[in-house]
This record gives sequence, structure tokens and C-alpha cells, in this order.
Amino acid sequence: MKSSKQLVIAVCVGMIFSFLYGVITVQYKIPPFNQLSAVKQLVYPEPNPSLNYPDYFYHKKSFFEQHGGHQYDVVFIGDSITDWAEWENLFPALKIANRGIAGDRTDGVLSRMDSIYSTNARKAFIMIGLNDFSVGAEVNDVVENYQSIISNLVAHGMQTYVQSTILAGIQKAELNKNIMALNDHLKKMADNNKSFTYIDLNAGLARGSVLNSRYSRDGVHLNGSGYAVWKDMIKSYVQ
Repeated sequence: MKSSKQLVIAVCVGMIFSFLYGVITVQYKIPPFNQLSAVKQLVYPEPNPSLNYPDYFYHKKSFFEQHGGHQYDVVFIGDSITDWAEWENLFPALKIANRGIAGDRTDGVLSRMDSIYSTNARKAFIMIGLNDFSVGAEVNDVVENYQSIISNLVAHGMQTYVQSTILAGIQKAELNKNIMALNDHLKKMADNNKSFTYIDLNAGLARGSVLNSRYSRDGVHLNGSGYAVWKDMIKSYVQ
């Protein structure tokens, strides 16, 4: 009996000590703080704070995490070009989750995969990358992030469609070299990996090596005519 009480006391003391040590570890960043942070980053990667994500990103990410768990047919993933589309107006027969966030980049998408899974969508359409290059990201790093995003979507049982990153207009044409390199990588990945489908949006939206000016006022965001082209190019896959 006495040994049982001693065991209970020892367990309680150990739990209290572990809790206090954990608090001190986080508060003062003593070992093994770096190791714990690395493990957390692997499980729940956060976007690089040095790249200045806007508050809007964190507000939307939080909202999706708290209120986004429903049953959808399709989920659209991306940045402002996706965010600003009224997808249920384009495809009114379907229940569509818009998981675009203005200003987002590929590492941002990786940090919010749970709020994409929670849509329970059968199909996932992703288009992102321009903002990565706007902040100086390397093509290989963006490709690596894309590979992780695609692998996660496929592993979660979503039929995955990778849409080419839309070329910028003449206002931001300096980004197009990297955008075209990214799209080349994505197409080759799809050719060698039948687990997802690649759709070349620039075949309809671009003129030469820039976004057609008839589809955008600022060389990045699409107008109604631009979204009409986008819709026509993907409707056979969406429906």
C-alpha cells in the first residue's frame, strides 16, 4: 500500500516537473527548445515570418481553421487571384470552398493544409506562385513546396488539379521568367506522375509571354472576362 502511494506521488511530481520545465523551456528558449520547434515545424510548418505575410493572411487562415469544416464538392486553393473569384457564381450547381488568400505563397499554403482537408472536397484545384517570386523566392524552392502540397492533397484522397501559375502582364513582366520555369517543372511533374492533372491556363489567358491586357487592369488580377476564360478551361474537370 505504501509503495503504491509513493508511486502515485512520484508520478504527480514528475508531471508537475515536466509541465514547469516545458513552460520554462518555451519562455526562456532553453534546450530542447530548438529541437521541439523543429519537430513542430515539420508537423505544422509556418510561413517564413521574415517574408512579411500580411495580417489578412492570418485572419483568413484563422477563420478557415475555426469555421471551414463542411462538406464541399470542390476546393480552390491559391492567392488573391483565387480569393477574389466568386466560384459558386461560376459553378452554381456545386458546393465550392474558396481557400484562396490574397498575398499567399506556397509556404503559406503548406501551413494551412488542415483547413483545406476539412472541406472534405473530392476535387482540389490549386494555382499559386506569383507572390513567391515577388518576394524573391527561388524557382527550386517553389517547386519543392508545390511537390509537398500536391503529395499531401493526393495522400488525403483529393483528385488534384494543378493549374499553371498565370503569367503577369507587362506591369510585372520581370516575374514571368520564373513563372514560366515553374510551369515547365509542374508540367513535367504531371507528365511523370499520373496522380494529378496539369491544366495550362496561360494557353487561354496569355498573349505571347505576358497576361493578355484584355483580362486584367493591373497585370495580375483578372476581370470578369478573365474568369470566364478560366471557367471555360476547367469546367470539364470541375463538373
